[in-house]
Amino acid sequence: MRHLLAAALLISTSTACSAQPKEAEPEAPAEAVQATETPDAHAAQPTTCSADNSAETWLEKIEQRATDIQTLNANLRYDNNQLLLGDEQRRFGKLVYDAGPPPRFAIHFDRKMVDGHWTEPDLYYIYDGRWLLKRDHESKSAVRYQLVPDDEEVGGEMELGEGPFPIPLNLKKDKVLARFEVELVEPTEDDPENSVHLKLTPREDHETDLTQIDLWFDRESLLPVKVSSLDDSETQTVVLLTKTQVNEALPDQAFDTALPTEPGWQTDENLIAPKEAAPADADAKPIE
Repeated sequence: MRHLLAAALLISTSTACSAQPKEAEPEAPAEAVQATETPDAHAAQPTTCSADNSAETWLEKIEQRATDIQTLNANLRYDNNQLLLGDEQRRFGKLVYDAGPPPRFAIHFDRKMVDGHWTEPDLYYIYDGRWLLKRDHESKSAVRYQLVPDDEEVGGEMELGEGPFPIPLNLKKDKVLARFEVELVEPTEDDPENSVHLKLTPREDHETDLTQIDLWFDRESLLPVKVSSLDDSETQTVVLLTKTQVNEALPDQAFDTALPTEPGWQTDENLIAPKEAAPADADAKPIE
C-alpha cells in the first residue's frame, strides 16, 4: 500500500500551471466534499494562472495553514479501484490526526462495499510515529510494522505516497517540489465544490511506484478534501474527507499501536533490523 513545495513558474500549453524547484451507508455519504471550518485569515482567492496565484503559491498557503492544525478528525471514504481488472472496493470510516510531535493518525473502517454488496468490517490502521498497526477485529488478526528504527528519534512523518493512505495532512513545500512536478489544474464540474486542484507527477530521480497524485483543497479553509493516486499497476485510490473538524481534543488511546493480548488473536510484528546487521538483499514484508 502507499503515503508536499521554489521560484520558477512555467505556463504550459494546456490550461495548467507548473511549479519547478529553484536551481542548485448503506447509503453512501454525499460526494460533494467541503471542509466545515469557518473561513479565516488564510482564505484563498479564485484560481488563475498568475505569478501570485500559482501552484507554488497554493502550496505555500497550504503549508502555512498546516502550522495552525494540532488535531483533525473527519469522515473518510476510501476507494480502491484496480482499473485493468475492473475491481472496485469502497470503504467508509473515520480519520483522526494529531500533529504531534510525533505526528500520529488512526483510521477506522466500519463499512465496505464490494460489487454492490455491503459488509461491516471493524478494521483499524494506526500510526504512532514509529509503528504502523493494522488491526482487524473481524478476522481477529493484527500486525504491526516498525517504520522508524529504534536508534532514530520518534517524530518523523510518512512522506506523501509512502504510507498506506495518500492523505496530505502536513505538506512541506520544499519536500514536495524536490520529489514532484506540481501543476495547478483549472476547475472542472467534477471537482469538489469550492476546491483547488493540484496535480503531482513524480520526478525521474524520485523512486516510487506512483505515477500521479491529485490533491484537492478547500479554497477557504485550505484543508484537504480529496486525494487521488495512480500507481504503475493501474491501481487507483481515491480518498474523500467530509465533516472535517480541527483542533478538537482527541483521546490518547486512539493512537495505541500495541498488539492485542486477548485469547483468539493472531498477531505478527515486523521489526527493522539494525542498519549494520541488515543483509544487503533483505526484503521487508509488504504492508497489505
